[in-house]
Amino acid sequence: MAQDHGATASGMDMPAHESTYSQFIALTETVATMVLCIVLLLVLWGLKGAGILALVGLILTAAAGALGGVTGLGWKMVAPVFVLIGLACIVA
Repeated sequence: MAQDHGATASGMDMPAHESTYSQFIALTETVATMVLCIVLLLVLWGLKGAGILALVGLILTAAAGALGGVTGLGWKMVAPVFVLIGLACIVA
């Protein structure tokens, strides 16, 4: 192992590394928010018996996740869907 842990490798492309890392973090945030939406959808479907509403929520979650990935907004596109599904769980 290297003894000098503060030095970076001379052949390493640091801007490309930081770009990849930021994209990974954005993807992780988006997927985590989508998983939380799916958990709420399972509650809506399994405990509340609202299967059609859960299907609509799943379609909205997938569309918001895809749009968030394309536009670069990430989890901020999925968050309103999460709030709406949460409210549906409370009301239904």
